[in-house]
Order: sequence, then structure tokens, then C-alpha cells
Amino acid sequence: MSRFAFTLAWLALAPCANAATFLVDTTSDDGSAPFQLCDANPGNANCSLRGAITLANASPGTDSITFEIPAGDAGYVAVSDHWRIAPASTLPLIQDTLSIDGYSQPGATANTLAPDEGGSNAVLKIELHGFGSSSQAGIDVGNGNPLLHLRGLAINNFQINVQLQSPGPNVVEGCFIGTDITGMQGMAASNNSYGIRQRGAALIGGTTTSARNVISGNGYIGLWDESANSTLQTSQVQGNIIGLGADGSTVLQGQDYGLYVTNPVQGNVIGGDSVAARNLVSGIETSAVYISTNAAAANANPVRIQGNVFGTDWSGTLPRPNGTFPSSPSQPQPTIVIFRSGECGVLVGGDSPQEGNLIAHGAAAGVLVSTCTGAAILGNGFHRNAIGIDLAPSSNADGATPNDAGDGDSGGNRLQNTPVIENIGYLDNGATLQIDYLVDSSAANSAYPLRVDIGGGSKGQMEIIAFTDNIAEVDAQTLRSVSVPTASLGGHALVLLATDADGNTSEFTSDALFDDDFED
Repeated sequence: MSRFAFTLAWLALAPCANAATFLVDTTSDDGSAPFQLCDANPGNANCSLRGAITLANASPGTDSITFEIPAGDAGYVAVSDHWRIAPASTLPLIQDTLSIDGYSQPGATANTLAPDEGGSNAVLKIELHGFGSSSQAGIDVGNGNPLLHLRGLAINNFQINVQLQSPGPNVVEGCFIGTDITGMQGMAASNNSYGIRQRGAALIGGTTTSARNVISGNGYIGLWDESANSTLQTSQVQGNIIGLGADGSTVLQGQDYGLYVTNPVQGNVIGGDSVAARNLVSGIETSAVYISTNAAAANANPVRIQGNVFGTDWSGTLPRPNGTFPSSPSQPQPTIVIFRSGECGVLVGGDSPQEGNLIAHGAAAGVLVSTCTGAAILGNGFHRNAIGIDLAPSSNADGATPNDAGDGDSGGNRLQNTPVIENIGYLDNGATLQIDYLVDSSAANSAYPLRVDIGGGSKGQMEIIAFTDNIAEVDAQTLRSVSVPTASLGGHALVLLATDADGNTSEFTSDALFDDDFED
């Protein structure tokens, strides 16, 4: 679903009767009656955020909270030219549909940089600063039917900075979650704190430049998606910077996971098929994406991880590794973990050129598939991870898996056998490369037709795809001969990858033919 369609859904579900706007004009935390005079006449210091939420809960319809706090307010921070609201206790639970717009504060401006132009140049003016590990959620949406559209706030130092409990759809855009007002310093309440915890459908970020969030420095998890209780629609996480500062380059230490997904609705999307939808997920200490659940999954409508950049800065060139696990450096962690029972219900990449992810510089595997089946890994660029793809028979990574006769073993992606290169040779004075290869997978153990991607890379990881061969069932376990233009490998080593018709992708070939070990 597009961001436009998602916004229309939010508007359609939000009741319109008697909508009101409450103008916050003080950083005071007092929510008593004298601080609930939230009219359109700012400057009287008589409308606090606590008071505005209280009034919005009592007001039917789709209400709005805006800001116009004067420089003389006690919460004004001159050195950074912003206003800090510091609740001494939990703010009221949001129980009615509400829009909170931090960009309404004079001087605030939304980001204008596309994902391939830099980080975020947003200028935020309103900070919501929690009271440490004993605090609950900063912004908390109740589990009834309220909807929230949150934009333009820096929210930090709460145990959960933003909690979305309603079925949704909720929208969080243009915010700095877990950082200071500049987006360049993490401010986690504890090692176990969360950036955003969502339990229903949500749009986190979006495909417009103004929608980009920075979700970094949150301690434990940047975004925890528990959206299986959504009865409305799927969720989308798009266009965000996760793990790095607003500059799209500086690692903000202290975030274990980028996205932690449990019991997801099938069809949820992380990224998308355009540059605008690209998430940048780098500098994460454990795993950038961790998908784990015992719930039934459907490979026919998978969770899609597409078009993202993992392990580099915004330009895709400077290493910003995921999975370094600084608390135990001898046990690095995979960039993407898929650990489920039965069907995986996850697609990493895709056939469209924009759907492939860049997965680079991971301290362990680029993608780990444990126990479940049908995690198709297609069209991605892998670069200098410890290992590209790791299929494991249990929850533990085990490195490269040897092929077995006929491919009868079981584990992640059925431990699909990798293609074996039997012979290579040059034709046409070196302009064409002829490749003879075999995939030892019987029709009883792999679903045919079998797809084999042939491309170039280094260290047994495919960076570019030159050609895709398809093997019919009648040709199972027979020697194949294909020819590709030598130039299509881009000067890289030859790497092959197999995927059966059920979406079980193999590990990469370990061969490094023609690899000159030059840096690309």
C-alpha cells in the first residue's frame, strides 16, 4: 500500500465530528485545569502537552495538538534553540484519534534530502524527554480504536519512547526517536529501552523526504513490531535512518536491534521498490532485522525486506557494520535473522532492480535462515560480510553447510544444496564465459523448476547478477552449461546461488574463481 493510500485509510478511519485544535504554549508538565486553556491564543502559558492530551481525550473527533511556545519559557534550551518538555510522570494514555505536529513550532523544518542525497536535515524544535528507566511510554496510544499521526518531535529517555497499542493504522513520521534534538546523540533510558513498539498496523516513515525518521540510540530495540493483532491492514517501515545519526553516517552506540519483528502480519513491508522507500539500517550492535515467531506464516504473502541498505553509510560506500556485538566481540551476530517454525513467510529482495537490498560489512552472516523454509533471497547485493547466507538446522548459526547427496537434509530453507561449478572456459577470445555446473537436488527434496542466479562477487558473495538459469524437473541433477558475457561479471569472481520453486534459497558457492582480491 502506498503512503498516499495509507494516509487516506487513516483519514477514513478517523472520525471527523467536532474536531478541535489544542495549541501548546508552555513546556510545563502541569495538567491541571489552569493548564488546559488550549485555545488559539498562544503566549499565555496556559496549555501544557499534558493538558492538551487530556482535553483531546475528552473531545470527540480527530483532534490536533500544535505548538507555539515562546523563547521566554522555562523549558527553552538556548544552546540548541529548542524547547524541552520533561514529564515527571507518565503522560495520559491517548484514547481518541489525534494528530501531534511538532513541525508547527516556529523554526522547525522537515527533512528535504532523499535517501541517496544524505541523511536528514530536519530541524526539530520540540523535545519530549523522559525520566529514565522507571518511566513508561513517552507517547502511548491505547489499545481501543484511537489513531495517532505523530510528526516532528524528538522523543528520548523513556522506557518506550512511542507505544502504539491500537489496531491502527497509526503514522509516525519526521521524528527523532531515541536521540537528542540534533539527531546526533543517543539518549536511551536504559539498556532495555525501546524506540517504537507497535502492536497494530502502522506507517513508520514513508516515501516523502519529510517523512524520514531517525530511530537510533534506543538501548535495546529501535522498532519492535508485534503487529499480528492488526485487523485492518499491513504495516510499512520506509525511508528511515536506523542505528546512525541524522547525518546518515555517524554510528550512535547502544542499540542492540534495528527492527525486531514478532508475530508479523503477512504482507508487512520493510523498505520497498523505490529509492524513496529505502531504509538505512547500520551500526546496530546485534541484528539489523530479527524476525522470530512460532505463528503460522504464509510464503504466498511474505513479509518483504526490500530495497534497503544494511551496513554502510547513506552513500553505500563507507562501512558501518551491523552485528559487531561489542559486549562479546567473539560472537558476532547476523545482519538479518529469520527464525520461525514451519514456513518462513519472508522475502529478502526481489526480481525488480529496486527491490534488492545492499547487505554489506556484516560481522557475521548477511542473512541467517534457521529452521523455517521458503525464505527467498533474491536480487540482493552482498559485500564483505563474514559469510553471505547461512542456512542452519537449528537456531544457531553454523557457517557454510556442505552439500549432501540428493539434498535430503533438513533445516533452514531445507538446507538447499548450492550449485557446484564443474568447469569453466572462455569463448569468443575471452568475451564469453562458459560455465558448466550442477545442482545435486532431487525432485523429491527440492521443488522444481530450480532457479540459479549466476553473477559476480568476492569472497563467495554475489554483488551483481549477470544471468538467471531455470532448471526444469526433467533436468534435475544433470550437468548444465550456460554462457554469459564476461563483462557482465563486472570483473568480479564467479558466484552462483540456487532457489527452488518454494522459495528455498541456498548458500552461495564457495568458489572464488577469477577473484583477484582487488577492492571494488
